[in-house]
Amino acid sequence: MKFLQTGDLHLGKFFYEYQLLEDQKYVLNQLINELKLQVETDSPYDALIIAGDIYDRSMPPAEAVQVFSEFLAKIQKAFQELHVLIIPGNHDSALRLSYAQQILEQQRIHIRTDLTRIDEPVIIKDTAFYLMPFLQPASFSLIEQSDEKTETKKNDKKLEKQKKIQPSKTSLEKNLDLFSNVDENQAENKTDLLLKDNSEKKETFLMSQTDLAKEAIRRINISKNEDIPSVLVAHLFTAGSVESDSERIIWGTAEQVDNSLFKDFSYTALGHLHRCQQAGSRAFYSGSPLAYSFGESNTDKVFLRIELEKNKEPIVTKIPIEPLHPVISLTGSFEEFFDSEKYDKYKNHFLEIVSMTETIIENPVALLRKKFPYLLSFRQ
Repeated sequence: MKFLQTGDLHLGKFFYEYQLLEDQKYVLNQLINELKLQVETDSPYDALIIAGDIYDRSMPPAEAVQVFSEFLAKIQKAFQELHVLIIPGNHDSALRLSYAQQILEQQRIHIRTDLTRIDEPVIIKDTAFYLMPFLQPASFSLIEQSDEKTETKKNDKKLEKQKKIQPSKTSLEKNLDLFSNVDENQAENKTDLLLKDNSEKKETFLMSQTDLAKEAIRRINISKNEDIPSVLVAHLFTAGSVESDSERIIWGTAEQVDNSLFKDFSYTALGHLHRCQQAGSRAFYSGSPLAYSFGESNTDKVFLRIELEKNKEPIVTKIPIEPLHPVISLTGSFEEFFDSEKYDKYKNHFLEIVSMTETIIENPVALLRKKFPYLLSFRQ
């Protein structure tokens, strides 16, 4: 099994005031070229994983949707055996991303946004891929159960049906006192309603990412076949990983998930964090294919090639990405940037300049953009 991993495309994103679609199309073309290269060397990929945040916002601009649509069309036409596995991230609207997913699935493009199908793997060759969308708070509840697909689950359900809720005698007596002036049948009916109400109040929705991920993986493990390799695709923040300032971190450390949850999978393909990094013995973030902040200017942007064989550790290879406009932050005097040729080689970079000149320069960005057309930030 051989697959290519990426994620956090953030199509439609602006970097400061600059629209990045041309840069993003440039990267997607490199991804297609990597797929073609492996076909030409007679070692094609079996799958492409895109681990969430396809778009930068839940209502993406039409141009971004068109770019992704054209990309999928090229993939489907050029690689007849390749499967594409897609999940929504925290920036995506799962509902919008799921448009036409039943039709696309027949074309080997698997977009999984529905948590009720979380325990249904996509089987490719001898490997089971489990696609776990970004888990919104209250996606699961403590008493909610997934579909009864195994004998164990069926037996549990039968036992649960046989149980009767028994509120305390004092509570029941107090409630029945309210119905002392009605006939026996009315009292019984109202008692049933009270008991049902008590049952419903015991439902507790899961809110933290740890609790949600535990419940999701519990459901997956129930249906998982341990005799074949399994891959989890997820969009979450693994505790101990390194974040970037371009990510949308909502709940601080409360949204971090322990990587021990992934221990029973042959490999875990992660999205959400923009730096390529390992997040467990067999878990990796590919990171975003482009730098989306100047804090990422010194980080390598890559795709990940994963080679998976039963009962062996996965082989993970980084495929470097060449950006259309590299991102860099430079420090120097205003005069060095304006009058000398010292930094001219960076004229096609997305550039942040930190000026060490003590005097205030009037309208420095307008002056410097004559030499550096992609200057986005100037700090004194």
